[in-house]
Amino acid sequence: MKKALLIIGVLGIAATVYWARRGDSHTAPAAETVVVKRGDVVLRATETGSLEPMTVVEIKSEQAGEVKKIHVRAGDVVTMGQAIVTLQQEANQARRIAEARATIEQTRLKAESAGREQTRLRALFDAGFVARVEWEEAERRAESAAIEHDLARRQLRLTLGGNRQRYDQYLKRTLHNLEGEDAFTINAPIAGTVIDVNVEEGEIVSSGTATVGGGTTLMRIADLSKMWVKTKINEVNVGQLAEGQAAEISLDAIPGQRYAAKVVQIPPRGEKENGIVTYEVTLEITDADRRMMPSMTANVDIVIGQEKAALYLPQAAIVEADGQAMATLSGGEKRPVRLGLKNETVVVIAEGLKEGDAVVLPEPTPDPSEKD
Repeated sequence: MKKALLIIGVLGIAATVYWARRGDSHTAPAAETVVVKRGDVVLRATETGSLEPMTVVEIKSEQAGEVKKIHVRAGDVVTMGQAIVTLQQEANQARRIAEARATIEQTRLKAESAGREQTRLRALFDAGFVARVEWEEAERRAESAAIEHDLARRQLRLTLGGNRQRYDQYLKRTLHNLEGEDAFTINAPIAGTVIDVNVEEGEIVSSGTATVGGGTTLMRIADLSKMWVKTKINEVNVGQLAEGQAAEISLDAIPGQRYAAKVVQIPPRGEKENGIVTYEVTLEITDADRRMMPSMTANVDIVIGQEKAALYLPQAAIVEADGQAMATLSGGEKRPVRLGLKNETVVVIAEGLKEGDAVVLPEPTPDPSEKD
């Protein structure tokens, strides 16, 4: 019996040692700590946007007609005044121009005749051979003829869509020398790059001045040396932006390259979408190069706050108790702190800690869904 009790006692001691050692293997690990450091803390507004040229000109014809020849292709670099497309006037338009030119010639002849008659009667009136009323009537006829001639000239200018160059060309030609004037060439109004051509040879286009919709866009020319980015900034950050503020731009299409930019426009009114208010902010790229193309995706990085040589901790090291930010030192002391600028990862310690202090990171809160 004693032997049995002795065996049971030994087994009990062994079991106690076993479970004690097993318990030691599951002892809670030491709390993780972080050290208060000093450095620059930067707050950035990071968004994406679309790359756009600052200057884009839509080319339209002042007159309707048929596209006879396209002199450039998308991607071509053009100079100001370079021929880009030739059009054949639409028949009715050509007829109206011819009629307006003929009216100018008729009113010119009438005005010259009335002027000569006025001069002749004035001389006769001065010599006492005609009455004043006859001379004054001739003067009114001359003035009326001059007005009609001026109106005819204005009508031709309007028929040509206000194109002064073509108007001057028509006036220099006689009525018997207008053959071929129904075809005309449109020149590039600016130097730049043709970013798209929207018509084909043989296509009929409408006038840019005579239709409600503004006429057919023949092509678009852009100055790619000056680019900007439009991006939507959350209302939380937009109040910290200002015109002239520095930013950086990176492009998915040009990896490894960062471009300098500045904020040039902040709209006074935002847009609400899915419950979120954003403002479309415009940034000018100050060192654009020829690799940039319209519609490229741009990553915008705007510095909206910065503190240099500041004390900081990871945000996870700070807890809030009764409205007061607190940090727990490695010795267990809980200390209230005053916070400054914070970004996505760290927060500035304005007061309450010093450089080198070790702060305990709070244990993560267990996820209730992971319980057995």
